[in-house]
Amino acid sequence: MGAPTTLTVIGIIFLMFGIFVGWFAFPKMLHKKILESKSLNPRSNMRQMWTHPPISADFKIYLFNVTNPEEAQRGEKVIIKEVGPYVYHEWKEKENLIDDIDEDTVEFSFKNTFIFDEMSTLPLTGDEILVMPHLAMIGMVTMTKMMKPAALGLVNKAIPFLYPDQTSAFMTGTANDIMWNGLDINCTSGEFAAVAICSQIRQNSASLHKVNKDHFKFSLFGVKNGTIESNRYTVKRGYKTSPLDVGQVIRFNDKHKMDVWPGDECNRIYGTDTTIFQSFITQETNLASFSGDICRSLTPDFLRETKYNGLNVFEYSAVLVKPEEKCFCLNPKKCLKPGALDLTNCSGAPIIATFPHFYKSEEYLNNIDGLSPEVEKHKIQMYFEPMTGTPLLGYKRLQFNIFLKKESKISVMKTLNEDEKLIPLFWVEEGVALNKTWTNQIKNKLFLPITIMKYVKYIFVAFGIIFIILAMVINYNSVKTVEVTPKY
Repeated sequence: MGAPTTLTVIGIIFLMFGIFVGWFAFPKMLHKKILESKSLNPRSNMRQMWTHPPISADFKIYLFNVTNPEEAQRGEKVIIKEVGPYVYHEWKEKENLIDDIDEDTVEFSFKNTFIFDEMSTLPLTGDEILVMPHLAMIGMVTMTKMMKPAALGLVNKAIPFLYPDQTSAFMTGTANDIMWNGLDINCTSGEFAAVAICSQIRQNSASLHKVNKDHFKFSLFGVKNGTIESNRYTVKRGYKTSPLDVGQVIRFNDKHKMDVWPGDECNRIYGTDTTIFQSFITQETNLASFSGDICRSLTPDFLRETKYNGLNVFEYSAVLVKPEEKCFCLNPKKCLKPGALDLTNCSGAPIIATFPHFYKSEEYLNNIDGLSPEVEKHKIQMYFEPMTGTPLLGYKRLQFNIFLKKESKISVMKTLNEDEKLIPLFWVEEGVALNKTWTNQIKNKLFLPITIMKYVKYIFVAFGIIFIILAMVINYNSVKTVEVTPKY
């Protein structure tokens, strides 16, 4: 075998190796490895991180203090002032896992643990005295009026016994008591009305602190701290079946659809469990996630491509209720204004969810003084690394409100404003922004090998072309030498 032939063979080998490995074998292997790494196989690292996240989320609470409670009690416009943030580290773990090998699913309940970050909260301490609408009392009145209006008189007689110090529709307490420790519900009275109402409280006390059989406390978050939720999620593991289905919720409390909303489309359960998303995201990928807290799935909208800590990312945002989603209206004769979601059937309390400061729900701003919606501070925001589907930054921001209006049959509410007003209680920001320690791991474990292979494949192709060209040159010179050599 001559030199030109040898060089040609070597060149072809280099060329084919570079093309095959660089454009076919390596991408295919990478694709397979990424999909395998995202599966919730019980023995995988991802399963461990998914079950017990290695980092905490930020959880910030902003409370709204009513600065003119006496005037508001007389029917004047409510004035509020935001107090916060109260900052916590939230550990969002999954407990009581049950795998179904045949269905390739895993069932679990969330357990949220909140740890106070004193340094990030300063100068606030939690001992601040705040005034807010009395959520427990107003909620009881509102739900009674909705479900059994004839019992309002009974509720009115019970209120002085349940809340002995309550003389208005507004409660006073420290921030810590309102958020965590709880405010009193006294069920010690033997008066008929109090006994009747307290029997209902005992039957529906899951959201209350139970001091003893005659004494309860209510708070915004206290019973959720460090306890395992009763809600059960069943999600796809993406292990034996389609890996792109990883984390997809297929059942909630063992049901394939909810019965919370008036229409089938709004009761549909779809999207992931909010903590894991599929790999290989495109701008058209549906990144919906399902939240049992608001009994619905949310689909974020793609905004743009941008960068985060040196990584190319897709930015998304979401709205709480889209105009076309008519089936989220619980009362067709009296639908909420745009951007508001009625959680009454979901939470069992007359709570209305909006974005903070009525962002995207500006029609409610005239209800109250003291709000100032800002896009960057109050929107839902998410950054995804598209190849792995890793959420590098994500902030869910929601405000919880209650309607306040005069109720002539309730003594502590009969002087309130005649017109129904939506009053903010608090808003929360829940999320995480991965620092460079974590994003550098993605760079080093994923993009560094990709970059190396990008250069290696071109080097092999270049060497292959060089060897083939060199063979052609040698062959050409050999032919030319033969042609010019004289014959004797």
